[in-house]
Amino acid sequence: MFACPAPSAWATSLPAECAISTATTTQPHGAGSLMSRGYDLRLVGEHAHQELQAGDIIVSGNGLDAGSLQDLEDAASLVMVASLSGHHSDHCPNAYFLQAVAPVLDGVQSGKSYDLVWDNGVMSTGTVHLSFRRAHLRLTGGSTPDAPAVMTLETQGVNINGSKNHLLEATMPQQASASASMPVSSMGPLAAAIVGHAAESVAVPVELTSVKAVRDTMQISGNGKATLTGNADASAGEGHIAVQHLDDIIATLRDSGQTKASAALVLAKLFGHRGTNGTSWDVNWDAGVLTVNHIPLPIH
Repeated sequence: MFACPAPSAWATSLPAECAISTATTTQPHGAGSLMSRGYDLRLVGEHAHQELQAGDIIVSGNGLDAGSLQDLEDAASLVMVASLSGHHSDHCPNAYFLQAVAPVLDGVQSGKSYDLVWDNGVMSTGTVHLSFRRAHLRLTGGSTPDAPAVMTLETQGVNINGSKNHLLEATMPQQASASASMPVSSMGPLAAAIVGHAAESVAVPVELTSVKAVRDTMQISGNGKATLTGNADASAGEGHIAVQHLDDIIATLRDSGQTKASAALVLAKLFGHRGTNGTSWDVNWDAGVLTVNHIPLPIH
């Protein structure tokens, strides 16, 4: 009942005016788990140049049937496309996300866990291709219904090509990880806001337990708290960021012709805190203004 002829789209709640997903094959992968090979998700309409492909996707969830697992696969892939590309679609309605993630939210409230792994993925935006060897998303419920959900995301083997932004190519983290907690009831609305409905009325409190990004010798880590919306300028947050081998980052920026950015980091180094974890800063983002060590920075 799980096998699909190649290639064919399965019948899920994914709206046709939002995106189209196909897979070469879809079959069980152990108890409560599904594997899709040759997965492809493409936005439609004005964002038809946005596409996510994966050699394999494995989605696992306590108590979910095949249809709910496929819905989770599509919904999570849509959020990934929007997060990586920064593009939104007005044709992915809130009702879709509320329907697709409802079984997951119910499970999280009872302490269940859900897992998605994308292997050999490529996110395409026209001629720009962001590839990764693996992306692993895990969602875990708390011990009580009112406890926040814990979300972890890890990416490995990240690379970008076809971009005219040499700075992006030179500084893109090769691997990154993040761990955060948030109210279960806010997850569906936040996903909808990220993908297509950037309503400032959606405000999700998130605690960032840890964030880490690594490229060669360069490493950035941090933690903090944030209130997320679908609109970056309407979001707010505060936290602590530490950078190891800051001089390597400055040299990379300078070699990429980013003289203003490298000069800004030279100044940042002067008023940064130095310790065993490198150079660190206290940061605050509110109303579109970034403040570092209590100094507002003009970033627009």
